[in-house]
Amino acid sequence: MLNLSNNMLIQLPPGFGRTFSKIQLLDISGNQIAALPEDISHLRCLRELNASRNALIGLPITIGSLRSLEVLNIAENYIVSLDASVSRLENLRMLNISDNRITHLPTCLGLLAQNIRILLVDGNPFDKGQRDMPRQSSAMDGPAAFTERSSLSSTSQESHGSSMDDAFGLIQDAAKVSRVLWQLRDAWDLDPHHSESDSVENMLAQLQSGNVRIDGASGIDRVYRGKSPNAGSSQRMKILSELLVTEVTYVDTLKNVVGVYLNPMREAKVLSESELREIFSNIEVILAFHNDHFLPAITYGISNPDMAIGNVFLHHGAHLKLYSTYTNNHEISVKTLGSVSSRRSVSAFIQNARHDVTQIGQVGLDGHLLTPIQRLPRYRMLLTDLLSNTPVDHPDHETLYTALKELNSTIYEVNEKKRTFENQSRLQKIQEKVAGSSGVPIVTPHRVFKLTANFRLQVFSEPTRSKKGGFVVRRIGLGTVYRFFLFNDMIMQCTIIMNKDLRLNRIYRLGTRVAPAEVTCDNELRIVDAEGILYLKGDIAEIQKWTREINSRLE
Repeated sequence: MLNLSNNMLIQLPPGFGRTFSKIQLLDISGNQIAALPEDISHLRCLRELNASRNALIGLPITIGSLRSLEVLNIAENYIVSLDASVSRLENLRMLNISDNRITHLPTCLGLLAQNIRILLVDGNPFDKGQRDMPRQSSAMDGPAAFTERSSLSSTSQESHGSSMDDAFGLIQDAAKVSRVLWQLRDAWDLDPHHSESDSVENMLAQLQSGNVRIDGASGIDRVYRGKSPNAGSSQRMKILSELLVTEVTYVDTLKNVVGVYLNPMREAKVLSESELREIFSNIEVILAFHNDHFLPAITYGISNPDMAIGNVFLHHGAHLKLYSTYTNNHEISVKTLGSVSSRRSVSAFIQNARHDVTQIGQVGLDGHLLTPIQRLPRYRMLLTDLLSNTPVDHPDHETLYTALKELNSTIYEVNEKKRTFENQSRLQKIQEKVAGSSGVPIVTPHRVFKLTANFRLQVFSEPTRSKKGGFVVRRIGLGTVYRFFLFNDMIMQCTIIMNKDLRLNRIYRLGTRVAPAEVTCDNELRIVDAEGILYLKGDIAEIQKWTREINSRLE
């Protein structure tokens, strides 16, 4: 600690910051210092600074470099305004600016709302715009709330009957400090000058352009670089044999599904054609491709002296995209099969088919319908093993490497199309469920559903115009529970009707902040939007999950 208080100092000596860079507590109160030196920025370890009762007219911009500072006392000076650099004091817990000449609290002070617990501001000639504190107008307001015209000045009194000293006593209470600072933070975030809309628009445009890099080669490259130049031919033969055997088995399974179930059901008219399409999708097309083209090509490739298989996958790779349709439909297939199996005629037909044909084995129809979903990942596993056991000078090496890269891209595309299909179906259901949403096209090509939950909207801060045309923030206390839907480009707030039905209440586009969500010190979810700022209360785990999803929505 360095105590230089009450010494009639008019300035700190040159090089003060560098000389005392390790001190943690500095007391220079009771002097006649008019300005703190710029090199105060070197006091990186400083935790407490008492510069009260001096002749300071401001703070140096370098004050923001004191990132360890927890206590700042600059009371009883001649400071007119606080520099924005104060907002960089991310560990500040206590700020005393009382008895100065400050006419307004800067909105940037709200950036410290998560940290400051003690705020002393009495004895300043605040202008009327800041003496009139915005009020949360609802039945929620009680002793903890500011009265309608609580002043930030000790030089006047208002008609509600309490003195300004009493009003400032409130600010020293942690809850009141938090409320004042969050009001300042709301004003900062709602100021169009602080908007990040350009960055949000650019990120959203990149996301919607579909320019997503498929990093499918990285794992293949590791196999490529890590394999031995003299990889064993015996192991390669085993892998090729496994590829052929599993392909034969796979084709037999598809034939059984079509020959034992699909065609007989169609002939007996056990199910309608639409139900058959929902259950079996395009399995007949997949069977025709594998039986007539892919299996013969694999057999021919393995029978050649070089046993080259890479060209087989390269030549037929485009046809593997047939699996996209089947994969997208699989969830519908499972639901439809479960539904129709409750019919006695259908259940009996399926059971008789299993008993009549021994090759079906113990696996049910649902298990056989899952087999095509697993086939592409199986190919990837086999080709990866094959590449790691193929010598670098083998004729199949380069084509196998390229084939594996293309297979990875195909699998990625199939999975992405499935996600897109499922997402569009979910969007359609939301559109149908929420009354009043017809004017808002929820189903759009680039919109992605993320989360849904019920939250209590505690406070809503909205930008408004004052009577003089200035920018002010109005905070409204609500306490109403709403259903919220989070998408990659907006949040939809819905009124809950009779605990079941939903009606659209408001849309938030999330266009002014790249990371608009945070958890406050009161464990509320705070979301910044051009329409206003929401403070939501709910399960803390749900709040943390929403915070992560909102802030990563553009990634």
